[in-house]
Amino acid sequence: MSNTISERPLVSIVAPVYNEGSTLPELVRRLVQACAPLEARYQFEFVLVDDGSSDDSLQVLRTLTTSEPRLRIIELRRNFGQSAALQAGLAKAEGAFVISMDSDLQHFPEDIPLFVEQAEKGFDLVCGWRHERKENILRRWPSRAANLLIRRVSGLPIHDFGTTFRLYRADLVRHIKLIGEEHRFVPALAQMVGARVTEVRIQNMDRKAGKSNYGLGRTFGVALDILYLYFARYYFTRPLRAFGKLAAILFLAGSTIAAWLLAIAFLTGEPTVRVRSGWFILSALLVLASLQVMVAGILAEVLVRIYYRSGGAESYVVRHEWRSSDHVERL
Repeated sequence: MSNTISERPLVSIVAPVYNEGSTLPELVRRLVQACAPLEARYQFEFVLVDDGSSDDSLQVLRTLTTSEPRLRIIELRRNFGQSAALQAGLAKAEGAFVISMDSDLQHFPEDIPLFVEQAEKGFDLVCGWRHERKENILRRWPSRAANLLIRRVSGLPIHDFGTTFRLYRADLVRHIKLIGEEHRFVPALAQMVGARVTEVRIQNMDRKAGKSNYGLGRTFGVALDILYLYFARYYFTRPLRAFGKLAAILFLAGSTIAAWLLAIAFLTGEPTVRVRSGWFILSALLVLASLQVMVAGILAEVLVRIYYRSGGAESYVVRHEWRSSDHVERL
């Protein structure tokens, strides 16, 4: 019997937690119920990352470990943000498959079998698709626009890049490092390393408790992130080409203006530097800017080589990991 248990692949379910104390008992209960039909084929662990909650979330989680031995609590020293908390959970997960989701019950644990079914078909990343969004229009329409832009930039035909409800193969997790708010770009980042990506339709509802951490004010930040995604997809390993193209455009504009001023001076004898001083200054600034951009590109190229040779630091700091055995030891 023990050999049969050890042969079952481990599935890690990871969820960042921030001020969700009121929903956590129900979350854990529904996770246990949703995973029960799959236990003949898989083992499960529940990795919940407390992202510096200011309510009683950590106390609730520690209490839940006494009744659920598969529950692991990762306590971060402060609030690092969703992407960093998710990265912490992914790094600590020990499963052959890792499922990430929110802890506020907007994601239905009952949908977990849908992800596992697609993973069994050989996909490396299975993304959730909130095909019937329940949020208000101020959240739906900016999200729809962002998804459209990300699809165009990434070339990946996924409908919903914003949800964190996803399944990853363990080997893919090792190739994904999340910084800032990059969790929404995981499908595109996975595609860049050759992952096989698909999506499944999931249920969606408004938060049952607590306050949403998202708002319309995040739209500008998302737009900047999409610009970074474009750069990362096409130029991350060769930034000098991106900077070089911009430098060439600036130099061409500046030199064209300078040639035009020189032609006027030659044909008419007009002292263009004095008469058309504004155009002359603009020409000089454009040429100087092109040189600065080119130098920045060279520096970026050097930094990329240093990054790939030395590796990057983590974007989170773990204070302590809590397991059910901690309570047993104290007893």
